Order: sequence, then structure tokens, then C-alpha cells
Amino acid sequence: MGIPASQMSDFELTAQLRMERSAELSDRVFSEVFRRYQDRVRSWCYRMTGNHESAQDLSQEVFLKAYRHLDAFRGDSSLATWLYAIARNHCLTALKQRRAGTTPLEDLSDAALRDRCNLTPDLAAEHTEAARRTLALMTRTLEPMEVRVMVLHYGHEVPLASITQQLALRNPSGAKAFVVNARRKLKAAIHRQNAQREASYRNSSCAKSFR
Repeated sequence: MGIPASQMSDFELTAQLRMERSAELSDRVFSEVFRRYQDRVRSWCYRMTGNHESAQDLSQEVFLKAYRHLDAFRGDSSLATWLYAIARNHCLTALKQRRAGTTPLEDLSDAALRDRCNLTPDLAAEHTEAARRTLALMTRTLEPMEVRVMVLHYGHEVPLASITQQLALRNPSGAKAFVVNARRKLKAAIHRQNAQREASYRNSSCAKSFR
């Protein structure tokens, strides 16, 4: 990539973001964008919400949205202007949803239905229900941070390195450790769930045989 991302000007970072990117290059460059602008974006979110905790969560969602929509960035404006536009729109949407009593966060079911336009109504409904069941199982089984990491990585396809930095994870293995633990817990939970279903089916079959 030539010079390190940390030594690039905003103009050079913009040029890199507009180029045909490999996943590794995109991750490396955007990690620098996050490092450079995280405090500013969080400050913007705080000015719009007046709540430090909400600002922290919303600023992470802003970077997530920016990462997912890198292809929409054409370099017609500066990085700061582009990120400010995303932050402003995202915070206004969150505030409207909060006043309406709905959650502003994108959940796994929405991420799982990215391609729902290609499904028939019956399949789309089935896909939605499966995603909701998955999220419900995760919520029951995992710690909140494990759920968050899993949704970001598998639901929104955010690289583990970016998740580690965005969520300020200080453990040695970063987001990867949360994924490993979460997968282990989910595997055990699914195994228990299947065993319970099999036991219920056997009991039901035995009961019918004695009628």
C-alpha cells in the first residue's frame, strides 16, 4: 500500500477508499479513519442526543454504517463531511425511533434479510422467523458483548480487527475470543435444545402407543 495509513493525509485516505480494495486494505485504511475520527463522531452524537452512553453506542453504529457503505463514498466531500452526514442522519433516526418507542439498533433479523427482495413472501417470512429465533437464542445464551460481536461479525460482516477497535476490546485476542466463546456456548445450547426436542418426541410417541 506504500506509506502506512497512519501517515496518510485525509486526501490520501479518501483516494484509497475510492480505489478497488482488498478486504485487508479496506480494513487497514478504515481502521485509521476510525482512529482519526472516533472522538469527533462521538462528540457530534453527544451534541445531538445529550447523553454520553447513547453517544458512545451511536458513534460505533455510525462507523459500522460507514464501513458497510464504503462503496457509496465517492470523494465529492471530505471524510469529515461524509461522516458528519452519516452521524447526523443516524442520530436523528435513532431519536425519532426512541420517541416512537422502538429500538434504533439494527438487529440480526434485519441483517439476515439483506437479500429478502429475491425471496417469495412465504420464504421471506420463514427467513425472518428463523433470524428472530437465532437472535432470541443468542440473547438467552450469550453475554451482551458476545451478542454484539456476533451480530457485527456474522450479521453485518464486519472484520474482527475492526470490531476489536470499534468496541475498544482490551483482551489479548480481541473480538476473536468473544466469537470462540459464543460459538461454544451456542453449540452447547443447540445440542441441549435438540436433546429436549427428541425427548419430548419420544415421550409423545410412547404416550400415543398406550392409548
